Amino acid sequence: MGDSDLLEQLSTQLFQDALHPPSESNGVSQQFLDALDRIPRKKLKPDDSCAICNTCYLDDQYPLVVRLPCSSLHHFDLECIGPWLKLHATCPLCRKDLLKKKTPVVIPDDEEPWDDTFG
Repeated sequence: MGDSDLLEQLSTQLFQDALHPPSESNGVSQQFLDALDRIPRKKLKPDDSCAICNTCYLDDQYPLVVRLPCSSLHHFDLECIGPWLKLHATCPLCRKDLLKKKTPVVIPDDEEPWDDTFG
């Protein structure tokens, strides 16, 4: 799937959701949006662009770029990803549920961790 296909699919979905909003939202809260990691302008590369609008971030004098918690490579203009996340709590690229908490792996006390040594 090319970038233009993804862009068209996302814009069509957002347009349909705007015309026929769901009775209840499955999206994220404003607090979630406010807490997303911001990427400072000095960390952006000249070819970095939003996967939704395909605009280079540095074309904007004051870019507001956020990174989703699913991957360090999934970053967007906040004004593009905000409407999506208000309706869907998933990343538009990998579809990972952004509200699911990661469950840590717990090693029982009676077992020793595997250390890969023989002796």
